[in-house]
Amino acid sequence: MHKDITFEFKDREWLCQKYVEENLTGGQIARLCNCHPRTIYQRLVIFGIPRRKSGVEHWTEERKEHQRRWNKAHPEINRMKGKHHSEETKMKMSLARQGSENANWKGGLTKLIRGIRRSPEYYQWRKAVLTRDNYICQDCKANGEVDVHHIQSILEYPQGIFEVENGLTLCGDCHKKYTLWQILKPKKRRTPLIVHA
Repeated sequence: MHKDITFEFKDREWLCQKYVEENLTGGQIARLCNCHPRTIYQRLVIFGIPRRKSGVEHWTEERKEHQRRWNKAHPEINRMKGKHHSEETKMKMSLARQGSENANWKGGLTKLIRGIRRSPEYYQWRKAVLTRDNYICQDCKANGEVDVHHIQSILEYPQGIFEVENGLTLCGDCHKKYTLWQILKPKKRRTPLIVHA
């Protein structure tokens, strides 16, 4: 279940004030906006706000020395330092993180979506949308290389995958902008996608 996201940081000045002047971290700003810190860092890049250096570089010499002493006192933590896993171990570790064992597993959606995008119906739908829009980006009116974008995503609106009205012709740059907008907007699920095993 997704939380409602409040995008108070959509203007550059607000984000600059919180990040630069008030010296808040991305995580603190994310909590103010009820979103993921990665979203804040994406907006920093979009607005051209330089990132602060973080982590170990801010440690004092006293903190570094404390860490060195702790590492020496706990050699079991660093037992792999300077060593390498065997090929057999690497293979076992790889197999242990594949498929449903992976933390990012979504129930096989990648194969399903890949299958949809490679189907003949998808190519017919794509061509119909491009023909309707005369191969012209509907946002900036460019007519170079164009993509076809689902207005309502495949996962949110599975019954509209091949509806021509659900398609929009966009150039590469505009497509990135629309996709970023889709990621940032609050999710409104209509029909759950049912995956048959």
